[in-house]
Amino acid sequence: MDYEIFALGDIRLQCGITLPDANLAYKTYGELNEARNNAIVYPTWYSGQYYDNEWLVGPGMALDPATYFIITPNMLGNGHSSSPSNTPPPHDRARFPHVTMHDNVEDPPPGSAHPKVTLCNRAS
Repeated sequence: MDYEIFALGDIRLQCGITLPDANLAYKTYGELNEARNNAIVYPTWYSGQYYDNEWLVGPGMALDPATYFIITPNMLGNGHSSSPSNTPPPHDRARFPHVTMHDNVEDPPPGSAHPKVTLCNRAS
């Protein structure tokens, strides 16, 4: 496995269902600098995987790991993160809850911040 899994815990989805023990798969490239200001989040799309984004990551590329700390999270429902194929009942397969774009960018539960970077999606 060349990616990591981040345990989100129980997350309340926009549809009102709580997805228990949710996981977010991600891959990072480069190093976070001391000022912590070189992080770029480059998410996948529905059904996309982190490796589908690698064509832009590399030396001299738009996302150069020598300059940036690139975080490529896989969206919920895509196969590596919590999804119909790897979530236990009662939310497995066709019973997997409806996941929206909002669910993929909403603040994580308290205490679940990534150890290297805490991202905030609100400007308040």
